[in-house]
Amino acid sequence: MIKYLSAHLRLARHDKPIGALLLHIPCVWGTILGQPTFNFQEIIWYSSVFGVGSFTMRAAGCVVNDMWDRNIDNKVERTRQRPLASGELQMKDAWISLFAHCSVGLLVLTQLSWSTIAASFGIVPIAFLYPLAKRYFSYPQLVLGIAFNWGVVVGGLQLAGMLNPTIMLGYAAGIVNTLIYDTVYGHQDKEYDKSLGLYSTAYTLPKNTPLYLTWVFSGLIGLTCYAASYHPGVYPLIVLNQLDMYLRLKATDFDNPESCGKFFRDFKWFQITIALIFGAGSYMKQ
Repeated sequence: MIKYLSAHLRLARHDKPIGALLLHIPCVWGTILGQPTFNFQEIIWYSSVFGVGSFTMRAAGCVVNDMWDRNIDNKVERTRQRPLASGELQMKDAWISLFAHCSVGLLVLTQLSWSTIAASFGIVPIAFLYPLAKRYFSYPQLVLGIAFNWGVVVGGLQLAGMLNPTIMLGYAAGIVNTLIYDTVYGHQDKEYDKSLGLYSTAYTLPKNTPLYLTWVFSGLIGLTCYAASYHPGVYPLIVLNQLDMYLRLKATDFDNPESCGKFFRDFKWFQITIALIFGAGSYMKQ
């Protein structure tokens, strides 16, 4: 039984929470950006609600991904020991896991407004069809970015009651953000992807694209703060965060899976810093 439960935890990637965190932080961005005035208690409450939702729905996404890719994962060194690919779990087990996680996700929705619930369902088809993007679309990380940063829209809509330029600029920044970290992540498997006929921006875009995208990302964050009328003191912080990201990328060897993996695991700190910058800007705006 313990071995079976362990396999389910690994299927849902509960042993690797970094992905859930990368899904959750955009929700925090949206929560802060959507507030008319800074309210710390509100940020904590909705960040907690979205945290549970991110944890469970990222797990559901991982299960769906492995269901689609089980006959591909067993051919890739990094993924061949995943429970479905290795035969440790069967498809019926995956369906049970998917149902359980989606049920928790539905409970989370009861804490949100009807418009936010509708928006949450709007992204589900893209999120669940993302694994197919790797087969038919040259830039699958773009699809992932659209899905993975929907939390900015959901969080912003919940707090603002409607979408506005600030929220949408934050969403655009999040998409570029995902293009950066998931392109680097994709470099770990690019040779396998090529041999299996799968697409990845790790090789469909020029090698140094993530470096250039850091400037686009920081520009969009700056525009987001401007649209929100945040205090000018946030802009030097954005520049410092940008320089740190750029220099860490410069030091990353895109042909070394370990180096790429380290950058990916550390990327959460850049996102957390942006959340703190948004929070500071909102607080000082009062």
